[in-house]
Amino acid sequence: MASSPPPPPPPSSRGRWIYDVFINFGSEDTRKIFIGHLYKALEQKSIKTFIGGDDPDLLTTIQVSKISIVVFSENYASSTRCLKQLVHILDRMDTEKHIVVPIFYQVDPSDVRKLAVSLQPDHGSNASIEEMQNWRSALTKAAGISGWDSRESRDDAKFIEDIVQDIFSKLLQLSNVFINFRGEDTRLSFVAHLHKALYQEAIHAFSDLGELNKGDEISNLFNDIHKSSISIVIFSKGYAQSTWCLTELVEIMECVDRKIQKVCPVFYGVSPSEVRKITGSFGDAFYRYNDNSRFHMEEVKRWRDALTRAADYSGFDRIRSKNDAELIEKIVKHTRRACRDFDV
Repeated sequence: MASSPPPPPPPSSRGRWIYDVFINFGSEDTRKIFIGHLYKALEQKSIKTFIGGDDPDLLTTIQVSKISIVVFSENYASSTRCLKQLVHILDRMDTEKHIVVPIFYQVDPSDVRKLAVSLQPDHGSNASIEEMQNWRSALTKAAGISGWDSRESRDDAKFIEDIVQDIFSKLLQLSNVFINFRGEDTRLSFVAHLHKALYQEAIHAFSDLGELNKGDEISNLFNDIHKSSISIVIFSKGYAQSTWCLTELVEIMECVDRKIQKVCPVFYGVSPSEVRKITGSFGDAFYRYNDNSRFHMEEVKRWRDALTRAADYSGFDRIRSKNDAELIEKIVKHTRRACRDFDV
């Protein structure tokens, strides 16, 4: 199997993700067989995974991982390294809602609880009484977390497949993105393919892929915006014709101002300059609001300011990509990296 990459430097700020998954395990025999196959399956699903080892800096690696998989095997508790990592993992679970997925590999969960009782004060020559107690508590607590039992699966291949799908689903819940776009321009083609590409990278995208029904409230869309760490704003020729898009954009930029979200503009059939300066056909669609008494001037000003500001952010211009597929690949790569940089 591929060797684990070196541990990363300490994060510059809380919530800066580098890995999707950290694997904590004990037995080297388990590493050579089960862990190797699990690691490969996770990586094939584009789930960035780090395998634990003996380096003390691995506590930092846990800190920059979204999910920890704890693989309990027969000799797990013989490793003080595993036990120290487990204490840190569970501390994160308690204080930061870190997701922990136990795997009981050829052991019963009750056996793990028994391991906690059987740990002796001389377990590890340098272990203090307090440290021993922390290890016992961590083993007992982890054994009580809902997880995966290998004895309930007919073979390792199916067992690993189910685990990977579970991890993938959990990552979808952590990495939320909102796509702001005008449906008539892009719904059935570009946005649909972007949705699919994001999903394949374990990124859940909120958007109105269906038509808004009469009586739907924009507050429902605001809730989706607030759940997201990134908003992808797709500026198209007819974007400014949609008051829904403009109202969503104002809310997105307010989230950006509060530093709880990032914005990624995509210029699809319009130039950044047209959006920033509100000129050309893009501007024609917008300035009709000035002559319509249905719209308050203060509201129109908020829309204008949001357009100008959003277009100033670094993003992607369709004309700089050979085709939609290349553009989508760039957006997804950027989004995945940006999701790791946010405490989602």
